[in-house]
Amino acid sequence: MKKYICKKCENTIETDVTKENLVCTKCGANEWKVEEITSDLANNDVNAIIDSVIEDAIEIKSSKIINDEESNKMVKISEYNPAITRIIEKCINCGQCKKTCEKIVNLSYDLNLCKEPICIGCGQCLLNCPTGAIIPRYSYKEVKSIIDENKKIVVAITSPAVRVSIGEAFGLEPGENSEKKLVTSLKKLGFDYVFDTVFGADLTILEEVAEFAARLKDKTKLPQFTSCCPSWVKYAEVYHPEILDHISSCKSPIGMQCAIIKSYFCEKKGFDPSQVVTVAITPCTAKKLEAKEYTLNIDFVLTASELAILLKEEEIKLNELSESEFDSIMGEGSGGGVIFGASGGVCESAIRTLYRILTKQNLNDSDLEFNDLRGFDGIKEATITIGEYKLRVAVVQQMENLEKLLLNDRYKKYHFIEVMNCKGGCVGGGGQPLCQIPKLDQVKKQRADGLYAIDKKRVKRSAHDNNELKILYKEYLKNPLSEKSLSLLHTSYSDKSHLLNNKKDK
Repeated sequence: MKKYICKKCENTIETDVTKENLVCTKCGANEWKVEEITSDLANNDVNAIIDSVIEDAIEIKSSKIINDEESNKMVKISEYNPAITRIIEKCINCGQCKKTCEKIVNLSYDLNLCKEPICIGCGQCLLNCPTGAIIPRYSYKEVKSIIDENKKIVVAITSPAVRVSIGEAFGLEPGENSEKKLVTSLKKLGFDYVFDTVFGADLTILEEVAEFAARLKDKTKLPQFTSCCPSWVKYAEVYHPEILDHISSCKSPIGMQCAIIKSYFCEKKGFDPSQVVTVAITPCTAKKLEAKEYTLNIDFVLTASELAILLKEEEIKLNELSESEFDSIMGEGSGGGVIFGASGGVCESAIRTLYRILTKQNLNDSDLEFNDLRGFDGIKEATITIGEYKLRVAVVQQMENLEKLLLNDRYKKYHFIEVMNCKGGCVGGGGQPLCQIPKLDQVKKQRADGLYAIDKKRVKRSAHDNNELKILYKEYLKNPLSEKSLSLLHTSYSDKSHLLNNKKDK
């Protein structure tokens, strides 16, 4: 086994994979220097790495995912998968991706019955692949080509969790706020406009809380589940179609924001929507799936790791850039929108605005933070009293914990439930810059802490105080759940359980 040191970030990796097939787990580079030769990597060493990653997961006595070829330990990735792909030459068939899908993501299916493998696009297999064989399905070259052609108006929107992770690829610490340097980097790449998806998060809260208030009043279809995470939504469609009516009809923040770009923004600027290209910069590989299957106004999705590759190819050093502000119309965002990137953030932001709707008053600054809903516990819960209502809320991360909540209808005791597929929320998304596998939880915590620090410093910490959002409603949408809002910002879901038993043609 050889010990490699990354020439770009000095990250050290011990492996028997040749350096030509090795990708740095920290910065994504593949330029190495060999320091020393150590003993050969034994199979039990690989298994130890795998087991350390999934030690907290549910014990599985038999395989949940049955491959059509028993000798194939890897999880199969469809050639049509819009979220991830595999560099087969780098795969050592260690089986870690399959164990991740089974034990962390909680997928189960039989490829002898399914035409295609079931994938919810989350990219957790990517984060846990020891050789870098699994990668996002890249589209950054196509985006750069469109920018360089200069025939379209190209608009970038940046997700909350990217601002506290993108700097890692350039030597900055996890959790460091790089949002203004990020804007500068995107302008240098040639994007015509750069908006903050925190605006879309605030917009989501206004619509989602209005929907919840209506359900609360009518005492129907409760609890209401959040809908921001496309991986969880796809999981529900495949494995639990019986609860689809309980999921908020709201599109995700990027889905909402791209819809507003193609309508309100184009009208304001006099642009032909067909000439506007939307590019979402996200921490999440599943957003690529969302763009293909759920929200067609999202033209492209670049993950944070993918953007880092593009910046390096263009020799743009983000850590050395000056700072720039987001463009107006959709550049303002509240602290509540920022914490969407951490598990519990959506629920916390919703409570801040729900309090305003039900009481006509804002929460005091000292009451804005709900620490019971923060952190890495699989299921977090709290009871919130707002006026005459005593509301039970829950925050769930990872599908194994969702199953615990659904068991024996436990979920029915709550009024509002936030669900995120990835541990830590979006800060732990499959599109984030890679780090050493044993340090994943530590890095996720640093990123989440970075988001909470940004929220704490914001003058406006609740979605309903966003001035640009108020203008949008006044000039265009009128009210949450208006006819135009429902048309542009809401969606529906479908039963996809048939995918589990799509028998192959004989």
